[in-house]
Amino acid sequence: MLNDTPRIDVIEAARVTVLPDFHPEAGPTFAGFPVNAFVIHHPDGPIIVDTGIDTGIGTDNDHINRWYCPETRNMRDELGRCGIDPDAPLAIVNTHLHFDHCGQNHAFPLATIYAQQAEIDLIGRDPFYTVAEWAAMPVGRSTIIDGDHHLADGIELLHTPGHSPGHQSVVIRSRHDTIVIAGQCLWTATDWTTSNVRATNLHDAPSATEAADSIARLKALRPTRVHLSHDHHVIVDDPT
Repeated sequence: MLNDTPRIDVIEAARVTVLPDFHPEAGPTFAGFPVNAFVIHHPDGPIIVDTGIDTGIGTDNDHINRWYCPETRNMRDELGRCGIDPDAPLAIVNTHLHFDHCGQNHAFPLATIYAQQAEIDLIGRDPFYTVAEWAAMPVGRSTIIDGDHHLADGIELLHTPGHSPGHQSVVIRSRHDTIVIAGQCLWTATDWTTSNVRATNLHDAPSATEAADSIARLKALRPTRVHLSHDHHVIVDDPT
């Protein structure tokens, strides 16, 4: 457990402005959503959670351009604004390997990437799961996890499937706080309040039970703060 709560910067790494008809959240009321990344200023070194979308920055992808029209930010520049050298050794945790969460992994040449084995397996089985070159694990700089994982003092990775088979959340514990970066376990902050398992946020229909269990597991931690990938609202609870 950390003595002091580390600073956590939230970066809007991208914004998705349109959705293709096949996306479960597509519809006439769709107004776009942010793609958040997070920087944990840990005393042992920076930990980056997700890296956004690469389109228009490095490895362009015509399908992503056409289907999602993303507005992207260069994560190297964003880290610099947070006071972090993007060429220094970093830890990058991918909550999962959908294209909008791992797109700029390759931009950090000395980073070690942490992802779940279930995500790697799915890429091998489903060529449409993500953009494979964005999700590729660098040889010698990858830690493939199967379940929960202790990352650093006060930092735990919890396997929280439902949105994807290998989704993981980040838990930051200090003497004063328990903070959760829940990624896409939930689509909106409202879903936390209601423990809503949103059908449009599931990997598939049978994943609903896993998703409910993952939400319950995170809520049982009684976190003081919860961050989500696609909602800027920060969930603040008083666990006392």
